[in-house]
Amino acid sequence: MSDWLKNMRDPDGAAPMRRRFQEMLADGRHIFDSAMTVILTGSDPADVREDVFKTDRRINRNEMALRRELVVHATVHGPNGFPMALVLMSIGKDAERIGDYAKNLLDLAVHSSGINDEERESIRLRAAETSELLLRAASVFDSQNEEAARKFLLDEQDVRRACETQVSTWLEDSSRNRAAACLCLRFMKRVAGHSGNVVSSVCMPLDKLDFHPGGGGDED
Repeated sequence: MSDWLKNMRDPDGAAPMRRRFQEMLADGRHIFDSAMTVILTGSDPADVREDVFKTDRRINRNEMALRRELVVHATVHGPNGFPMALVLMSIGKDAERIGDYAKNLLDLAVHSSGINDEERESIRLRAAETSELLLRAASVFDSQNEEAARKFLLDEQDVRRACETQVSTWLEDSSRNRAAACLCLRFMKRVAGHSGNVVSSVCMPLDKLDFHPGGGGDED
């Protein structure tokens, strides 16, 4: 376990920041699941819109509070606090972006009538995998298990590749307009990528955050 994470587990140090970050991840998964439920069931986006945007605003408030707390922590602890501050600044933005893509998915839900049954089944499968990645990302980050993190990044890469392959296949089909289905998978691919960015902090050095083994994160 790295020194910066040991500091995070110190109840008199940065443990509150760790809890705040975990809340951001949990909220991101919640609004992703809410948006995907609307798309997959064809329900009214207005039914969840208030909750989704309220939760996203909580993510944003937590990110801003986390930044303030990191500045204070780094100021108090000096050079020893810098690695943790840099890591959490980076992955805090990833947690915030998950919420943004979930909002994009909810906006896309108004066009879900243009998604046929075949496309919907592909989206359902990828949505379940992506939601599971979000749950696992929080657990792996909390445990700081490097072996689990490396396995996670391989699984996350598989989800992103599956999304991209399906999008390419649909785009080559000129028989129907698949724009809504393609955008849905593209947004999910980015959600999965941001979960991988978070987990990369467990097993990658600071300079390689977001750059996963075999490509990934901000590389595609």
